[in-house]
Amino acid sequence: MANVIFDLYDREKLLLAEGEAILARGNQEEVLAFSERLFDRFSKLVRENEDLTRHSDRQEQRLVKLNRSLKTQTVELEQQRCRLEGLSLQLAKYMPPQIHEALFAGKYDTQITTQRKKITVFFSDIKDFTRTAESLQPESLTEYLNDYFSEMTAIALSHGATIDKYIGDAMMLFFGDPDSKGVREDARACVEMALDMQERMQVLQRRWRAQGFENPFVIRIGINTGYCNVGNFGSEQRLSYTIIGGEVNVAQRLESNCDPGGILISHETHSQVDDLVDVEERQSISLKGIDRSIKTYAIKGRKAAIDKPLRLSHPQGVHIDLSPLSLRADDRQLIASQLKALAQRLEDH
Repeated sequence: MANVIFDLYDREKLLLAEGEAILARGNQEEVLAFSERLFDRFSKLVRENEDLTRHSDRQEQRLVKLNRSLKTQTVELEQQRCRLEGLSLQLAKYMPPQIHEALFAGKYDTQITTQRKKITVFFSDIKDFTRTAESLQPESLTEYLNDYFSEMTAIALSHGATIDKYIGDAMMLFFGDPDSKGVREDARACVEMALDMQERMQVLQRRWRAQGFENPFVIRIGINTGYCNVGNFGSEQRLSYTIIGGEVNVAQRLESNCDPGGILISHETHSQVDDLVDVEERQSISLKGIDRSIKTYAIKGRKAAIDKPLRLSHPQGVHIDLSPLSLRADDRQLIASQLKALAQRLEDH
């Protein structure tokens, strides 16, 4: 069936075509009858146009009102967006950035659930904080403490740490959840962060002394790697994203046994960072509820690049560590030639 094209003035066009034929014939009676029909049709057409005009005016008024309403709603939505954005920024200060971002992206589940993961746990506190706080005016204490936490937090975030909580003058951080680069890389990132913090503290101490702070803060750091339960703990009314377990207590105990201005790590952490730092083995510690003695190591500083062992590892079980400085020159040449021969055989296969 052919498509019928609608023409609003089809009746008028037919009437005009009919009129041309009547006028051509010149019959007066036909012309008179046609004039009456033409007048009648013209009157209806005027009335219809008036109706259309009134309808168009009403629609235009509705569109004006709708446009005003849309503009008002747009302004209200923008104000609401700004309020939500401000609220989001405020909430971000009360939770780890990783969780905050996941929540607003709709990727985080707020159910009371936990999982067991291998985590590297970090604790730090300020040596003799109570005595230091008593020697300062409250305003000065607040200023120095906020300065300290702001600087340490910036370093922590730059290394990808999850900020668990501030406990008075103490900080609890961890690596391994919700984001992880693997147990080894998490531990190494944590130790690098701790080294950066202690280096930054030396700068802060000089600045604080220049500002009149006679005995500026000195911090102790403890780091441990082990299995913890991590996730949402609490109730349906209030949740806390944190970690619990004996390995958390180990990290806290390491911090309390650390030298002022130092970093004390467990054997589990040391095994992941032995090529990064020089250490001094310290006395083992024991904890109630943990059926092993915790070997501890005090970090003395970063290893020089020349002292770092050469490491080759592969998931299939290949693992080679070479310490060039511990080898004689002829031994290094012999091992190098053997490795070259082995490499050639691998390429031939």
